[in-house]
Amino acid sequence: MPLSTQTQESLKNAIKEMAKNFITAEETTVTDFHIFVNGETGDLTIYNDDDKPLARVHIKEWENSNDEKLFEKVLRGELSKMQEEGVFDSINIVKPYSFVLVDEEKEAIVDLLYIDDDTLILSEDLLKGFDEEMNDFLKHLLED
Repeated sequence: MPLSTQTQESLKNAIKEMAKNFITAEETTVTDFHIFVNGETGDLTIYNDDDKPLARVHIKEWENSNDEKLFEKVLRGELSKMQEEGVFDSINIVKPYSFVLVDEEKEAIVDLLYIDDDTLILSEDLLKGFDEEMNDFLKHLLED
């Protein structure tokens, strides 16, 4: 279920509010931001490495839903857009760090966004069919 424009803005504002905590003169050593979605209530909470809540937002469309694939898709898309817009450029955190979707035990479900100046993580969609293309390329190369 797609999020309403108002809910998308609320989600973006919560993430931006969280990011404001890290606009400091000194570098912070956070390695991950843990995002937990309570499927019963629709509440999304972002935690730091020490399980301290940094931001919360209620997502009405996610009430009574445990669709982790939906949460992943929406959050990955929103975080990627925000990265492209430069929202995370001004925060002073030692790189690399990442945004991770977690379950109620704070166990990682999936990495949503990895931020590092030197590393680029490719999505699974980009790599679909790569094996076959590489095999075809090598086959044609070795035939010549």
